[in-house]
Amino acid sequence: MDNSNILTRIKDLCGLHGMPISELERKAQIANGVIRRWDTSIPAADKLQRVSRILGTSMDYLLTGKEPSEDSETLLLARDANNLTKEQLQVVKNVIDEFKKTNNIG
Repeated sequence: MDNSNILTRIKDLCGLHGMPISELERKAQIANGVIRRWDTSIPAADKLQRVSRILGTSMDYLLTGKEPSEDSETLLLARDANNLTKEQLQVVKNVIDEFKKTNNIG
């Protein structure tokens, strides 16, 4: 496994979120500089999980660059919604609920 790709994917996602790696480390409660070392070391699962949650992606994506096929659309939507306010998320949820109601889904 080429670990430098993990770091590249994290950098790319941080860029999409307008978040420096140092802020990601702070939010994930990871010591300063740890993520940058993931290009030469294998990250601990708990740290990788916290990072993936904050970035709105899966651990699979960070490790392999591929989303799990059965849930990739949901993960992409979650990534898009990651920076919305609570109020904005509620509007999106209301739209989804109305769509489900109108189309007799779940």
